[in-house]
Parts: sequence; structure tokens; C-alpha cells
Amino acid sequence: MAASSGEEMGGDWLIGVDVGGTFTDGVLLRPSCAPTIVKTPTNIKDPVAGLMGCLDALAESASISKKEMLALTAKLGYGTTQAANLVVEGKGSKVGFITTRGFKDTLVIAEIGRERIGMDLTASRAPSLVPRSRIYEVRERVDSQGRELAPVNMDDVKTAMDALAADGVEAVGLCFLWSFLNSEHEVAVAEALKSYANWFVSVSHQVAPLLGEYKRSATTALNARLGPPVQQHLLSVAQSLKFEGLEVPPLIMTSAGGLLTMEDAASKPVTLLSSGPAGGVLASKLLAEKMGLRNVLCADMGGTTFDVSLITDGELALSERAEYAGQEIFTEAIDIVSIGAGGGSIGWVDHGLRLKVGPGSAGSDPGPACYGQGGSQATVTDANCQLGRLNPTGLAGGRLRLDTEAAQRVLTELGKEVGLSPESTAEGVISIVDAAMSDAIRSQTVAKGLDPREYALFAYGGAAPLHAASIASDLGIKKVVVPLLAPVFSAYGIVASNIQHVLSRSRVVPITNSETISSVFAELEAGGIAALESDGVAEASRILVRAAQLRFKGQMHAVNVAMPSGPITTESLEVLGARFVETYERLFGAGTSSASAGIEMVTLRVYAVGITAVPQIDAVDASEHEGVPTSSRKVWFGGEEIEVPAFAGPLEPGTRIYGPALLDYPGQTTWVPVNATAVVDQYQSLVMTVN
Repeated sequence: MAASSGEEMGGDWLIGVDVGGTFTDGVLLRPSCAPTIVKTPTNIKDPVAGLMGCLDALAESASISKKEMLALTAKLGYGTTQAANLVVEGKGSKVGFITTRGFKDTLVIAEIGRERIGMDLTASRAPSLVPRSRIYEVRERVDSQGRELAPVNMDDVKTAMDALAADGVEAVGLCFLWSFLNSEHEVAVAEALKSYANWFVSVSHQVAPLLGEYKRSATTALNARLGPPVQQHLLSVAQSLKFEGLEVPPLIMTSAGGLLTMEDAASKPVTLLSSGPAGGVLASKLLAEKMGLRNVLCADMGGTTFDVSLITDGELALSERAEYAGQEIFTEAIDIVSIGAGGGSIGWVDHGLRLKVGPGSAGSDPGPACYGQGGSQATVTDANCQLGRLNPTGLAGGRLRLDTEAAQRVLTELGKEVGLSPESTAEGVISIVDAAMSDAIRSQTVAKGLDPREYALFAYGGAAPLHAASIASDLGIKKVVVPLLAPVFSAYGIVASNIQHVLSRSRVVPITNSETISSVFAELEAGGIAALESDGVAEASRILVRAAQLRFKGQMHAVNVAMPSGPITTESLEVLGARFVETYERLFGAGTSSASAGIEMVTLRVYAVGITAVPQIDAVDASEHEGVPTSSRKVWFGGEEIEVPAFAGPLEPGTRIYGPALLDYPGQTTWVPVNATAVVDQYQSLVMTVN
């Protein structure tokens, strides 16, 4: 995998860093050199120190100082779970909220969810993102056509600001009715807020200019809650990297699968909720394109979570809605489902004496018992250690030697509660977590009318290759791919991405209204060009991609459709309409469309892409030959102990391995069971056929 640049740059080294719940993954890509990868423990208390520790490890592995390494770097991409962690933990800044008079209870009323009405009598709303006592109303009104009916009452604004200041808020969310059609009132009030106090101000027409009063309000409020801590973190990262010698602006991965500057992302932290996992999905798409695979299940198992996403017919699964903290929000994102099933997930026994796993995790501190850092609860990693699947000489490229006695001790204690031996307990833990991961994949495939057997399973993250064959066998999947850079695949995907701004605007108009559609797209594209200019992207490296959400008139939900490039004319909109009908019937079945009802556009979207230096996936000549094991290990499998060959990777392209076998690569181990055969392909990925 070589580095390549879209334009001439001073340095030519590329660095990707992904901060996870347990490990921080780093990858260094240099021309004519093999990739350098590291996994270092995540520093939850001081993420910047954790990042620097990862960069120190990369520099050490490359036999160079960190300052010299950063000076040679053309691009540094960064992924973080900070925003998601703040939401999960219910943390963030103290927030106030200002809205149109008469809509104070929008955040409080929220939505239970139509799918639960009449089904779950115990359903209750999640707490409001902002307490009602800190929500203030302002007299103003714009109608559904964007026309001003009443000006902003600045006396109401002054009253709200005085009250919020007295309450000690750190951030303010601002959302007026129909502001995405006419933002003048929000602009005026936002200026007043910024001049009044040093608040982080989250404005709805900038954060979520979309149709849907509650979701727009919730997105704006959540962005405000995340604002101060995320902004402080990102700016601290940028300053620290500059001080350490990085000459180019660092970039951060967004949930939508593109990179932003730290300054841009700091104003919209709600776009970072799936920052890290998005990188792995993008890396999967790049590799799948090289391999000629159209349907891919992306399975990322790290220390804390198991993340699943789909690539269908070569396209990413994208969504503009997500649920966080019990609130449905607007956020353009790759559709990723996460469950608490990682290497650090803890095994426990419930009141019915049933063995359970997760969602609690041992994290990186103290971590699994076998890490030898004081962990006292049995985890999935301890179970794999007890079963002999992990190389006891160490994880994370040999940086972490395993304490097999500690793993056996905690599994023995857990097993006593259910009357099982440590080996049987370990097998039970593995079976439970494998079943949970299979169910997560079914929720993304079978539940949506898709057949998982038509997909290849891409297994990455430090733990996924150990479990991939079992999951594939359960789901009937025949092909499993373990990429060469599986342990740091998300970090690789982050640095392999381009700058991307997503600009959206809701405007419900008939598809025949070419004048309005053309006008809105022109406005969005102008905003995209301005954003790329601000990022310093040369004109030759800018790409604008249009997309639209369409629906049949009278429907509630819309379908994403790619928008033809070029001038927007009656003819091009007819092509768009035909594409929508085709997409609709592919999703919902032949004959389900209703073109006679009329087609209307709901949301217009522009992706403003800035081409940056990206690594290339190069093919290597591969002549097939049988692999030669370097050692063997005793593995507990199927209720008995067997001795299996072990191979030390990376292996040469063309190497064929017959199961049962273990493949130890830096940062991860792959389990090839009895019913599988594995071959290293021309892209140095391990391609496993499961029968």
C-alpha cells in the first residue's frame, strides 16, 4: 500500500489514528515501505496524551523521532469516540435553549416512536436534552413558505439571555420554526448571543436545515451540549500537533465518512458521533472495489463494541437520522449499528443463573485479566486466551504479554456460579458473544429483507478475525476477508478519506419545479465551494456531488437518489424521477411505486469533496502454495483439546492454509476452523472460505 497525492505537497508520509474505547490504533504509510501499525492503550482521562503516545509508538517503530516524523507528514487523519462517549455517559455542557414562542415543549414532548405506540405500554420518553426551566421563548414567526409574519422581538431575546447567564449556561441552542427556509431571525439572534457572552452557540439552520421541528430542535440541542468539551479537545489536539512539528492542518473523520478540519468539526460536534467506525467502512469500500466485491458486511470488533454496516451494490448505507440518548436526531452518517460486544466485554451471571456477556466492558483500564493490569472480571479476551487462541507472547504487536494464569483464575471464578469448568465457561462466553454479533448482522440484513449469504464478511478490528468464521458459519456466509491492516483498519480508512462537507436543505417541491430545485442546488454548491476554499483546497481538487431525497406525494418517508450532474433541466429531472421509481421498486418490490400520485423532492444535498493525499491499494503477484507453520498451539475446541498449526504473519500472497489453524499477525489473530480454508490474495488480505 503506497502513498499517493492529489497534488504536490511538502511531505509524503500519511498517518491515521483512531481512538477506541480500549486501544488507540495508528498506521504510518510511507512510499516504498511496508505499513507501520501500532496499538497503544487508550488514555480515557487524557485523550491528547493518548494520541501522543500512539504517535510516539509509530515514530519508534519507524526508527525516527516524533518531530521528524510529523515534519515529513503530508496528512494526518484522526478519529475519536469522544462525542459518542459523552452521549452514552450523559455528560456535556450546561445548555440553554431559545425557540419560537408557543414551542417551548417541543424538546420535552419529543417522540416515543410510532413503532412502539400501542405495542409497549411501558414506553416512556427519554429526558429532554435541555431542562424545561432553561428553555426560553421568543416572539417571531416565519411561515411554511419562508415569509416573515412577525419580526424578532429583541426584548424577549434580552430577557432570555439575562436568565441564561444567571443560570450559568455554557452553551445555547437556537431553533426557530421554519428557519431552514428563512434564516434571518436565527442569524440576528445568534449574533446577539455571541456578543453577549462567551457561549458556544448552536444554530439550527447551520446544524440541521431540514424539515422536522422536533428532530431539528434535538439535533441543535445535542450539538450545543457537546460543543464546549469537543471544541476544547479538538483545538487542543490541533495545537499539540502543531507544537510537536506537524506542518499541515490535522483532519478529523465525520460520521458521514469524510474529513473536516478541526475548526470546522469543532462547530458541529454532532457530526462526529460515529467518527472512528466510519473509517473502517470506508476502508472496506476501497478494498472491496479492488477485489470486485459489490456486497460486503463490515464487521468491526474492537475492545468495547461490535460495529456493523453494509455495502450493497457497491454503495454505502447512508442515513440522515440516528438515535442518541433516546432522542432521534438529524445527522448525515454511514448507517452503523453498534452493540456492547468487544474483546473487553465482561462475562457475568444473572439472577436466573444464566451466563451473560456485556454490554459492560473492562476497557483499557484495568482491561481483561490476561492483560496483567489488575483486571478481575472475565472478558471475551480472557475466554480466547483460555481456549488457546491467543499467542501468550503478546498482543498489540508484542507490546502486551498475556497472563494466562490470570485468565484461568477469573474464568474459574465465573464458572463456579454456573457449575462449569474454566474451559467450558470460556466456550460459553465465546458462543454467547458470537450469537450476539450474528444477531446484530441479522438486524441489518434479514430484518431489512436482505440475505446475508449474498455478502462477503469483512472482519477487522483487533478481535473480529478470531470470531469471523463462527459468525459466517452461523449466517451461511461463504467468504470472509481479513484485510492486511485489520487491526488498524479504521485508522487506515480515516487517512484514506478525503475532505468532505455535507450541505443539505429541505425544500418540499414537485420534481417538475426545475427553477426552485436549480436555485437551491446553486446555493448549496456555492456554500460547498466556499468551504473548500476556506480549507485551502485547490480548484482542480474540488468535486461537487449532488443527491436528493424523493417521495411520492402524500408519503411520510423519502428515498435517497443520486442526482444527475450538469444543468438541471426538465429532461434531467425526468431522468431523476425514473431513477427514483427504479430505486423505490428495488427497495420495496416490483409494482409498489405510484408515479401517478406525483413525485416531490424533500431534501436536496451536495457533497463538497476536496481531494487529498490518499494511500493506494496495490496488487502483488501471487503464486499459490501451501503455507508452512512456524509453531503449534493447544486449542480447546468442541469440548476437547487439540493441537493446531500456528503461522506467523504477514504471509506471502498465494499462501494457502487449511483449518484448523491460527494465524498470528501483528495486532490480531485469525482463527481458521476445521471447515475453512484461507488464502492470502494479491492485496495481502486473508480470504477465508467457510463451508
